Amino acid sequence: MILLEKKWQEPQSIASCETKLSLTKSLLFSRGLQSNEEISTFLAEHPNVWHDPFLFRDMKEAATRIAAAVTGAERILIYGDYDADGVTATALLTLFLRKVHANVEYYVPNRLKDGYGMSEGGVDYILEKHPDLVITVDCGVANEEAVMALNDANIDTIITDHHEMKEDIPPALAVICAKRQDNTYPFVHLCGAGVALKLVEACCRCMPNRTLPNDWQEYLDIAALGTIADVVSITGENRTIVKEGLSSIGNAKRLGLQALMTAVSSASPTAGKALTSGTPSATTVAFQIIPKINAAGRMGDASRAVALLTTNQPNEAKRLATELVEENVRRQDMEQMVFNDAVKLIENPVDPKRSLAHTKGPIIVCGDDWHIGIIGIVAARICSKYQKTAIVFTRNTNDKDVMKGSARVCGGYPILEALSYARETILEYGGHKKAAGLSVESKHWDAFLDAMEAFSNERDIGEDDVQIELEREIFADDLNVETCKEIMQLAPFGEGNREPLFLLRNATIVSATKCGNDRHLKLSLALDGCREMKDAIAFGFGDKKDLFAAGSKVDLAVELMLNEWNGRETVSIQVADIHFTSRGQMLYDAIGVPEKLFRNKLGVKQIAMLSKTSEATLKPTGDMVKNTYQFIRNQCANEMNICDIRLLSRMISSNYSMEMNPFQLSRILDIFSEAGLIDLLRMNDERVCFSLLFVDGKVKLENTKTYRILFE
Repeated sequence: MILLEKKWQEPQSIASCETKLSLTKSLLFSRGLQSNEEISTFLAEHPNVWHDPFLFRDMKEAATRIAAAVTGAERILIYGDYDADGVTATALLTLFLRKVHANVEYYVPNRLKDGYGMSEGGVDYILEKHPDLVITVDCGVANEEAVMALNDANIDTIITDHHEMKEDIPPALAVICAKRQDNTYPFVHLCGAGVALKLVEACCRCMPNRTLPNDWQEYLDIAALGTIADVVSITGENRTIVKEGLSSIGNAKRLGLQALMTAVSSASPTAGKALTSGTPSATTVAFQIIPKINAAGRMGDASRAVALLTTNQPNEAKRLATELVEENVRRQDMEQMVFNDAVKLIENPVDPKRSLAHTKGPIIVCGDDWHIGIIGIVAARICSKYQKTAIVFTRNTNDKDVMKGSARVCGGYPILEALSYARETILEYGGHKKAAGLSVESKHWDAFLDAMEAFSNERDIGEDDVQIELEREIFADDLNVETCKEIMQLAPFGEGNREPLFLLRNATIVSATKCGNDRHLKLSLALDGCREMKDAIAFGFGDKKDLFAAGSKVDLAVELMLNEWNGRETVSIQVADIHFTSRGQMLYDAIGVPEKLFRNKLGVKQIAMLSKTSEATLKPTGDMVKNTYQFIRNQCANEMNICDIRLLSRMISSNYSMEMNPFQLSRILDIFSEAGLIDLLRMNDERVCFSLLFVDGKVKLENTKTYRILFE
């Protein structure tokens, strides 16, 4: 059982200047948009934040060279990447160059064989084809040696990329990247597809005989897909790309995109409705379209996704779309299998000293022949399950010398700093603050694990905590259609422009019912100042139903969504997280304090006085002991359990209709541990890790040290 509470960053009090603003403008004000002009620009129906592409270093050289290649019928090769950003960037540039009748083809490396960037195999392919011009998209800035090899073969190279650059710029004809140290472009958050779009815009202005200056706008739909997929900041030019691109997707005229939405609709009518009823949201695209595009590269050949987005043949579009939907299902099945295997290894480690309870560093797990295309997703799921940064490795049983890994970050854990600390044990690594990829040689495996743990021991473990940021407190009379419509003015949502999370305090749970194959909870709530019950849905809370007994007072982190059905608009309250409302008692609200006092050998009588309660309230009853052991036997056997004491005490209390506070439960666990009934490790004053031990015969709990302290 994993029962952990996420930390909240509660909203700051609203400044007096904000009280006169609408909710939407108040949110934008707190997000840094403080002038009327900035706010009006952000809320415009058609955003006009757009910069001259020639502000990019080397853009003029690149566009001029491409124009010359098109005019001279030179052979052009687009070198892409296998993720959705690379795929869309490749498709975008291919479509444009085909339109201007260029002699163009594309190459997308294979994730399994080639790895990221201009690999040795990719360079060999280029040299074999020997084009006159190579244009990279979503890669290239880290491939200095590859560019030099192409230079030696008299092949010109134009690099378009958006990743972090080293100090040395590859010796290409042009390097278009806003991460250059000598950058002159005013917006640095474009993804690979966004940079490709700016290149197309520049080319449109350099080829007046073949295209109109604004023809680049035809590709906003594909650029929007890449921008959403790469989780870049949805501000500035990216907001313009996504907002205008979503409108184009809603009126999809591109055969491949039409076919993909049809295939998704056939597989899931609910998803199909969200895609086809007007302009889809960025969230809908992110969850329904992007995974299918990514599945092509994760499970095999990503060029299939490029072919889908660029085809003008209806039958081919239908075939490829169906194939990608099926590949995504296969990916999901394989992902679940690997996730299950990883959880078993995490909770039953070969070396107990490297268990979750004993380590401060990231969760690190390695399996044989796990598909390299899905280990990043598995790492993200492990990160979410255990609220801890995770690195998942795969080892090829035919070549055990090198293990390849993918990391996902929980909270603010400094993953790149940690990998740099351990760099002498790592073959290669790269990434950003939320995700990274790396390779470790088998002979350095133990040294790598030791180095990662040593780094984490030097840092505050609090950096790994998940924090939910709540922007505003709302009240019962805010739960209306007008508020939802106001919030929707902020869309499209994404990185840098998150969907606002609100704090709804002091709700009373009337009922909690499992739904969605028992994965979710439907809550009926009574709110202060509201005569009618309000329904809410808490996604992913199905396994926590027993926490929320009728009558429980809770604070909710919520999103407000607008539902439309048969022409009627209603408010949907979606619960992101739940905390129990403060009771104004130390034993429930600040459980670490009495726990620390007990660990420092302060007497129960003194702890009771400081906690403003009675001694009896600190001592568990016989029924509490019996019920707790029964609960552990029934629900916590055969697995490692990581629980916050506060939540575990509530769950046991709810199951047995009794009132047991966290201090009482903590003492019961101490007694069980001393009696040899459980293996208990305290991760901190509020969180424990334990597993059930099976013993022969009766155990006398009264002989334990904690029992004697409490009762003798």
